[in-house]
Amino acid sequence: MFTGLLCGLWGGFAGALGLSAWAGFAGCTAYFACEKRLLPGAALTLTSSYAGALCAWLMIRGADALGSANSAYALTVGVLVTCIVLLGRFRWTSFVPGTFVGCYSLFAIEDNDMLLLLTSLAVGILLGFACDGGGSRLFARWRPAPEGGAAGGGVS
Repeated sequence: MFTGLLCGLWGGFAGALGLSAWAGFAGCTAYFACEKRLLPGAALTLTSSYAGALCAWLMIRGADALGSANSAYALTVGVLVTCIVLLGRFRWTSFVPGTFVGCYSLFAIEDNDMLLLLTSLAVGILLGFACDGGGSRLFARWRPAPEGGAAGGGVS
């Protein structure tokens, strides 16, 4: 319920805020795919997805510098995807799926607007964090009572 409310608000108002709802949902999804939760998960998702966005930017700029031919894109994509996998060995970029989320998301942003992507990913990760924390608190408050136990919590 809480997650649906927050995601509905994001989907409805991201564009009015000048942000990409799609990239925000990618950040939110990456947060939930991360093996860590709450602040550690949000931090790891942010650093990994930002590293991926940087790799995508380098793919584009590298291919442009090499003449924008198909072979230039093949070379830069191959080199930088290898870098993404190698980044998985480092603590702050160890969430490789999050790195790929940041990478592919740049290609979906109009004009490859890096500031729009980074802002939308960050807000999306915060959305995931809020959904996780808020949803967990609501569930703890109103979860069904164990069999034979007293009724679950109520509103105070």
